[in-house]
Amino acid sequence: MLKWGAILVFCAFAVLEVSTLIEVGGWLGTGWTVVWLVGSVLLGVLVARVAGLQTLLRIHRRLKLQELPTQELLDMGLILCGAMLLVLPGFISDTLGVLMLLPPVRWLFRWGFCAAFGHVLPTPYATRVQPGMADDVIEINPEE
Repeated sequence: MLKWGAILVFCAFAVLEVSTLIEVGGWLGTGWTVVWLVGSVLLGVLVARVAGLQTLLRIHRRLKLQELPTQELLDMGLILCGAMLLVLPGFISDTLGVLMLLPPVRWLFRWGFCAAFGHVLPTPYATRVQPGMADDVIEINPEE
């Protein structure tokens, strides 16, 4: 049942996106609509690189401090989703993509994600890795 619901939502979103594209394209004109769509693709790729690298650096810093980067990992997923929405042609997907890339609004998406999946809201001060946690690792040398 959930599978058919997801397909129905996807089809409804596609119909809404196409109808919005036709309506706004009639208002802006074909040339400006194409410029908008190409510009949003370029913006999506650029933002994915810049914001993604910044988030990767924050993840690396948290790991060096032996902290779990839960908030940063969720941010990375939202940044990638937002960039992908910008790459998709359409005005609704562009709007959602830009909203996912704005840090204050991204917090709302992160909160909604955590609330939907029953997790607690990630805090900036994640749990530290305990000193004895790495003692359970067994290293295997392939030459032996």
